[in-house]
Amino acid sequence: MAAYREVQLIEINLLPSEFRQAKMDLSWLSDMRVIWSTFGLIFVVLFLSGVYYFVKETTQELQRSVEQTKQAVERERPLLEKIKELDGKLAGIKQKSDALRSIQVSRKRWVLLFEDLSTALKDTPGTWITGITQEGDKLDISGLTWNFDEVALYMLKLEQKESVTGITLTNISITKVNNEDAYNFSLKVSFNKSLGMEDGIR
Repeated sequence: MAAYREVQLIEINLLPSEFRQAKMDLSWLSDMRVIWSTFGLIFVVLFLSGVYYFVKETTQELQRSVEQTKQAVERERPLLEKIKELDGKLAGIKQKSDALRSIQVSRKRWVLLFEDLSTALKDTPGTWITGITQEGDKLDISGLTWNFDEVALYMLKLEQKESVTGITLTNISITKVNNEDAYNFSLKVSFNKSLGMEDGIR
């Protein structure tokens, strides 16, 4: 195999220095690192551009959807106002209905209570009621009797009524009526909350 020596070319610029032009070194363009970096930069730019346009298009689509929704709401606003007005009327009707039902229940409840209070007195001829006041679901009953034992009998009779859930003797004292001994007494009676209601007792 014949040996050979590589021939190197040497360029000598014989022009005067004022006429010489520097030769641009473009050897860096053939460097692989520069090539891959350039491709990477181009890819990143293209990717970011795609993301930007995608986000922009999505945002515009959402804005169009919001605008269409606003327009639909504005078209239906008269109907919504009518529905709101009807809701107000229905609420007023319900309030009045509840008030009427409450009056009816209250009236029926008092009728039933007074019926039980009076029927319990049948077996106590020497006892009568002098006053009744209401406090929540309790009644404060004041009475007068000639016979002390009739107070206990009256309490026993009341406890047997469906309308009564509890009874307590809160006070009893001796008094004079036409110069004869009598007894003032006070009872606290709890009545059934469902008394007189449609789904309640009686």
